[in-house]
Amino acid sequence: MTDGLADGTGRRAAVVGAGLAGLTAALRLEQAGWEVDVFEADDHPGGRVETIARDGYLLDTGATAIAARYPIFTALARELGCEIRPTAPYLGVVRDGRIRLLRLDRLVRAGLATDLLSWKTKLRLVALVADIAVAKLRGRLDYDDLRRAAPMDRETARDYVLRTAGPEADAFLGEPITRALLLADSDQVSRVELMSGLINAVAGSLGTLAGGQAAIIDALVKHLHADIRLGTPVGAIARDGDDVLVTAAGGAGGVDDDSGVAGEPAETTRRYDGCVLACPPAAAAAIHPDPALRGLAGTLRFTRAINVSIGTRRAPDTPAFLVQLPRVEDPEIAMIIVESNKAADRAPQGRGLFTVSWEMSAADRWWDRPDDDIVQRSLLPLTRLFGDLGVELTYVRRWSPALPHTRPGAYRAIADFADSIDPGSPVQYAGDWLSQTGQNTAVAWGERAAANLVNRSEERR
Repeated sequence: MTDGLADGTGRRAAVVGAGLAGLTAALRLEQAGWEVDVFEADDHPGGRVETIARDGYLLDTGATAIAARYPIFTALARELGCEIRPTAPYLGVVRDGRIRLLRLDRLVRAGLATDLLSWKTKLRLVALVADIAVAKLRGRLDYDDLRRAAPMDRETARDYVLRTAGPEADAFLGEPITRALLLADSDQVSRVELMSGLINAVAGSLGTLAGGQAAIIDALVKHLHADIRLGTPVGAIARDGDDVLVTAAGGAGGVDDDSGVAGEPAETTRRYDGCVLACPPAAAAAIHPDPALRGLAGTLRFTRAINVSIGTRRAPDTPAFLVQLPRVEDPEIAMIIVESNKAADRAPQGRGLFTVSWEMSAADRWWDRPDDDIVQRSLLPLTRLFGDLGVELTYVRRWSPALPHTRPGAYRAIADFADSIDPGSPVQYAGDWLSQTGQNTAVAWGERAAANLVNRSEERR
């Protein structure tokens, strides 16, 4: 069946995907007076922003922190009444089995004083830092829109660091950063990823949301009047003149309109004035015949990820909220987030909570292994660094898709696609894959997609 436009003068929009980008787009459209339907294939909103309450712990199983250079995300969080709390200012990098601490809010001073790197490497890093600073001054490293960085997207982060600062800098600076950003070794990602990540690190602070990172998802859902249709995959998006036809499952327990027989959910096609596709490129390309989108989906692949939450009876003896593990220290575990240092509300008082994040290739290899095997492997670096803290909770979260795999050339492909987006089209795109992945990018492109539809509507009046 096909529904016509709703009575009245209001505009109608469909948003495909109830992650952070999609819900942000829905909010901005509603604030502009639009009626919005949100379609989500999963059984809960939020996408990769997820917080699970378990036995007194709050487990951030996906997105975990907010960088100081997240101004768009921060503005939205404050608008929605979410409280942002600073994390502990320390991060650690493991070398020779020992955590070397760095203070994020005094990063230059800490970098000069640390024994993580030799003085020879520190001197060589001056050229790398200068190169990144010049790129930033030229506007090539704008976090939520890296299109101007495309000309630099021609070598891996490893090749870039080796060329400018040497192997020690790659092993104990470059690779820990790429592992923290994308759970990937430095030879698997573009230099653009590293350059943008270093700019964010220099910002000097990180924060998190009180009550868990998914507090912003809960707040968005609470503020929205939209019909959020969970467990409702979209099968097709089609242009029909100035309108958009959205075909989706009719809902569980639906009745097939042709047969009148209860069974599989019926598909329903509805007509809208605009649509925001806020799902990964491959999923979007499967339902919308956009050649540019299909080209990007063929280039920009997504990884799988494994995050293991571990609650302990005792808190660890470290001030760090993030411990980075270079490949030479652990080829399979990329980093350990000390959640109980990140925010006091993540664990009961006196307890410890950790998220052990796996490197992407290792996650692929271990994907089908039993949870118990994955937990035991995750405990190895935890015990090695902090001793036996008394495990009382474990939770394994597999993410697929997880993160964009931004190999060299990916940012050029993203830039080409972003340039192809017609702001006057009734079909717009949103997602953190449109620049460096992260919550700020998701919010920025959600707002941009909504603004394009609103401007299009106003221009056509």
